Amino acid sequence: MRILLVNTFYYPRFTGGAEVSVQQLAEGLVNTGHEVFVLTSAKKDRVYAVNNVTVIGCRQRNVFSTYDNTSNKPAFLKVLWHLVDSANVLQYFKFKRILKDIKPDIVHTNNIQGFSPLIWFAAKKHKIKLLHTMRDYYLLCHKCNLFSKSTNCEKLCGACKITHNIKSRFAGYPDGYVGISNHILQAHQKFLALHNTHVIFNSAQLALIPVSGSATGVITFGYIGRITPDKGVEYLVDELVKINPAQRASFKIIFAGKGEPEFIGRLKSKLGSIDYEFSGIVNSVDFYKSIDVLIVPALWNEPFGRTVIESLAYSVPVCQSDRGGLKEIFDKNSSWMFSPDEGVLSVLLSRILRNRKEIDEKKRKCAKHLAHFSPKTYINRHLELYGQLIEASACKAGEVPALHNEVVT
Repeated sequence: MRILLVNTFYYPRFTGGAEVSVQQLAEGLVNTGHEVFVLTSAKKDRVYAVNNVTVIGCRQRNVFSTYDNTSNKPAFLKVLWHLVDSANVLQYFKFKRILKDIKPDIVHTNNIQGFSPLIWFAAKKHKIKLLHTMRDYYLLCHKCNLFSKSTNCEKLCGACKITHNIKSRFAGYPDGYVGISNHILQAHQKFLALHNTHVIFNSAQLALIPVSGSATGVITFGYIGRITPDKGVEYLVDELVKINPAQRASFKIIFAGKGEPEFIGRLKSKLGSIDYEFSGIVNSVDFYKSIDVLIVPALWNEPFGRTVIESLAYSVPVCQSDRGGLKEIFDKNSSWMFSPDEGVLSVLLSRILRNRKEIDEKKRKCAKHLAHFSPKTYINRHLELYGQLIEASACKAGEVPALHNEVVT
């Protein structure tokens, strides 16, 4: 098959787990003998190869590019950017030209912020089978996280209703939808009438490193990801401060990832005498090898929680929040789960510090749970779906599905 994947970012530009998962999918498909192209955002239009995957870098055609830092952009420009991005005509015509050149058997879109769902219309005009995977909340929320004022959104706010009502008109075009968890699929089904839906978990490969010995001396907790409030980083800091001062000498915490300097400064002032390190962007292998327990303190409803299975791949047990898709990948034998309420995490971490053998027991069971997220299953599930869509005739010849006219009020 000739397969075109679409994702907002791709190697070498990483912002989260989606880029890793799409790269694993692309390279796994190539390794099974298929020809794979990836369309992604770039500073300028260019074509390059990564591990036998042809990557088509496409300059964002909008009032500015999100490829670089956008925090200094004025509010009115950001509003305009999101409105244009809800149905980007310029990207539509660019995508049509790419489809004409590549002639893929199937188009598989993932995160499409920067391209807009209008590209779906182009795929259907070319009579190409189309699959969409929901890895964030872009179709519902212009910020992609359904999180505002330290709370998960149960309804769409006024701004999100505007962009959602535009995007939802194209929801009838994909021939199938995939959620990376039941949670994210059901969250979308509250607002969109989706058809031919499936759930495919992300994957991780067991690292070929020996399981470390017993946790002795100082226990190293770790956090990796965006240093932002919705990820629960400030909640984590507040909980660490609540741990009995007598136990503070028995642990340290490493924060890996990017964040706003002002926010990180506030976290440092709160941590006080706790032994901490903000290491910025790091090599994930080195990070997981340096910690005893990963903490995933998410406040927002994580679509999946890729760092959980990555941690298990290095035999590092996880202390994870129960938000969103995280519940679905939890295993009591290799992890701990908590509700991110005040005082809950600090009690759990204190217990872990008092019961170090529990860390060792869970380390030995990480690999068994990881088997549920094998790369082979991940690739095969997608290939099965591609085959089903190509074999099935979702539309009559020459017919394009009608626009989806449901409006959220």
